[in-house]
Amino acid sequence: MGQIKLPKKSIEFFEKNYPEIFDTGNLAEGIWNEKVSSWCKSYTQSPYSLAFNSNGSGLFTILRLLKRYRSKEDIFLQSNTMYGVKTIALASGLNFKGFVDCSLDYLMPTADQVREFVNKLENPHKSVFLITHIGGWVNPDIEEISEICKKNKVELVEDCAHSLGSLLNNNHSGLYGLAGVYSLYATKAVPAGEGGIMVTQDEELYEMCRKFIMYDRFDQEIDVGVNLRMSEINALICYSVLEETESIIENKYLIADEYRKICNERDIGFIDPSDNDHRSNLYKFIILARSESDLKKFNLITNKTSCVYDYSLGNDKEGIAKKHVCLPIWYKQEEEKTLATVEELSNIFSK
Repeated sequence: MGQIKLPKKSIEFFEKNYPEIFDTGNLAEGIWNEKVSSWCKSYTQSPYSLAFNSNGSGLFTILRLLKRYRSKEDIFLQSNTMYGVKTIALASGLNFKGFVDCSLDYLMPTADQVREFVNKLENPHKSVFLITHIGGWVNPDIEEISEICKKNKVELVEDCAHSLGSLLNNNHSGLYGLAGVYSLYATKAVPAGEGGIMVTQDEELYEMCRKFIMYDRFDQEIDVGVNLRMSEINALICYSVLEETESIIENKYLIADEYRKICNERDIGFIDPSDNDHRSNLYKFIILARSESDLKKFNLITNKTSCVYDYSLGNDKEGIAKKHVCLPIWYKQEEEKTLATVEELSNIFSK
């Protein structure tokens, strides 16, 4: 985590504006929470957006409200996701119904894998599918997956922790289902320490979420709620970094270009950040082992970061948890680190 760097402009913006928070005493429920939400609405073209103190808080809020007010009883997840996604799902009170298998190509479920799972559900109309966009890519089948869910009256909620700034056909994640939640955690593609932002096209859900995270202590119309807001200091940090989202992603593409070159030269399988109408935010640069020979070579790589996930929550028929490696890629990464990684790959995968 010590390798994470914030843009100089973000630090300068924060330093310029934080004294006003202390001078006014508006440590909570002030202008910076609203600015975070407004920024996200404008950036993603979402009708509604709301800031939370974390991605998990946003997801929990949505799921809890679906159970309490929209008659949802069950939930299912994909097998390749963070363990915390399962704990959030269970904490919401929904009944857990299992995991959808995932594919090696993008480390996410295909439409066919989702369809197969949904067809086995006894009560799909009472179910929620909490899908996760992995590694900085929008699920390439998300449009078809959304249609499968609509056809079967499954509520689709998007865990967009990895995908702020990621595009598919120039569309942002989070707007294919009922709602999506981005993460600004310290290690994410756009890192601000902590924070989450919900996007949705559902006005009623937005209003319920807005009330939920402040106990609905003013209107007193809903009977569930928890304090899950950002502090103003947290919101100012988040806004300071969010303003530099495109410059962060642009900088990481300079590193990715070097990795793409060596992967193409040495015939190393990788998930291309801009193929097939994608624009990954490059949370991760992922190379794939498609053979036993590749897998043996992967074990020799030392210039790498943590896998997206080195475990599977459900069945991992393709063994994807062990068949991918993430190369180092972070904002303002030292050129020496990038060159060392390229050189190591060149030697290990020499022709």
